[in-house]
Order: sequence, then structure tokens, then C-alpha cells
Amino acid sequence: MKRIPLLLFAIALLTLIATPAQAAGLHPVVVRPYADLTEGVTVAPDGTVYVGLLSKGEIRKVDATGADSLLAALPIGEGRLNGLATDRRGTVYALLNSGQAATNGVWRITPDGDAKLHAALPVGFANALAFGPDGALYVTDSTHGVIYRVAGGKASVWVKSPLLAPGADGVGANGVAWRSGAFYVAVSDQAQIVRVPYGKGGAAGVPTVHVKDAKLAGADGVAFDVRGQLYVPSFTGNTLNIVRADGDVEVLADKLDSPASLAFDGRTLYFADIGGNGAPSLMKTKTTLPGRPLLRG
Repeated sequence: MKRIPLLLFAIALLTLIATPAQAAGLHPVVVRPYADLTEGVTVAPDGTVYVGLLSKGEIRKVDATGADSLLAALPIGEGRLNGLATDRRGTVYALLNSGQAATNGVWRITPDGDAKLHAALPVGFANALAFGPDGALYVTDSTHGVIYRVAGGKASVWVKSPLLAPGADGVGANGVAWRSGAFYVAVSDQAQIVRVPYGKGGAAGVPTVHVKDAKLAGADGVAFDVRGQLYVPSFTGNTLNIVRADGDVEVLADKLDSPASLAFDGRTLYFADIGGNGAPSLMKTKTTLPGRPLLRG
């Protein structure tokens, strides 16, 4: 009779050893619902969460209690508000696709809500942005299949590649994240993550496909944990996925509502449900491992 408990203990121990770093099966919850489609999400160094309202052009501020307030309203026109990022001072950078030369581009919003155009961008579909090791912002454009480098208030093409190009649905390069000498870019229509090395003198290296998988169709934002696992929501599949270090792709959560941008705050992963099925909201879930610290400019 004593052998049975010992056997069960051994099985349990082996199961724990074999379990991946992040157990499949997350349970996202709603932080705040919104009446407008939600898109960009960023977390400032002090833990303040900012979320963008796509068609209103509003950037909402959510504190630790979940209280919501308006940080700034950008001149959206007939366009849309997309990606957000924050620097080490808590300044927010936002991508405004207004379609108008005077307002289309990267906006800079101070913590007290003062908003100014930081750098104009060509009219297209500026979708996501991240800081690089040189302190510049790197901005994806889903229409043109490029990454712009933004520094000194000016934008220039850093890399353009067929691997970043849109397909039938018109959404190419999307979410972007930095890790270990390269940017990793979600390419929505091509169901792939592309790695772009940061070369000598800051020049872009040759883009390559890091992973391609049908579950990554509609891939949107990207965020690494400290072990180098990449979290990738699919706005068409309504799933939150993880790309393991060995390239395997697993679904961690499903039945979402067009999940898009995402950002870590320690072990809390925030993301925007755009609300294509009628439930736009800021969501969050707990992960086993914390997010990889971001470059902040």
C-alpha cells in the first residue's frame, strides 16, 4: 500500500519538471469597458496604464485602482489612433493616422496632458512603435511594409521588405518589440514574426522569418517575457498566443474580442480588445513570468 503514494509523488514531480515555463490557459479579465474601439496600450514606469480609443482619438489614463480619466484628445479627423509607447519620464508617444499632413504622425503627450506633433509621417497605416537602443522610436507601417526611425523630430525609412508587406487584408508590419540586438515584428496578413537585426552603426540588417504559423494570422501586438517567450494576440482569431523559445506557438486564451496591442507590468499583461464583436475593453491577465524590461528612450 505504501508504494502507491510514492508512485503518485514521483509522477507529480516529473509533471512539474516537464511543465513549460508558462502553463497554457490564461484567464483574462476586464479592467474597463469602453464605448469606443480600443487599440494602443502602454504602461508607464510608475505603473500607470494608458489605452487609446481608436475613432475618438482619446488617450485614457487608468490608475492602480482602475479609475479612468482623459489624458489627451488628439485631432483625429476621419482617421484613427493606433499604437502607444511611454519613455522613462512617463511621456506618451501616440500614432495618429489622421490622413492630414499637418497632424498625421507621432504625437508626444506629457504626463499632464500637453500634446504636440513630435514627427510627421507619410500617410499610410502607422500601427505600432518601440524604442531602440539608440533612443530613437521605431514605427511600423502596415500599409507600406516599412519600419520608420524617428529621431530629432524627423522620420526616415529604416527598413522596407516584402516580409513586412501586407497581403489581401492590407495589414502588414504591425506590433514591434526589441530583444537582444533585433526588432521582432508581427506581420498580420502573413501570419509570421519577422526578425530585423540592428546592425553596425544602427543600420537595419537583413529581415528573416523568426516563426510562421497559422495561429499567427491576424497577429497584432508583441511583448516578450524575461525568458524570451513572445506573447502575440490575433485580432482575427480572437486568441492570445505565445511563441515559445523553440518556435512552437500555443493558444493561451481564446474567445476574446479582437485582441490587439499589449504591454507588461511585471507579471500583469494588459491588452486591448478592439471590440469587433461589440465589447471594446482594456483587459488584463496574470502570467507566470514577468515581462522583459523595455527600452525607454
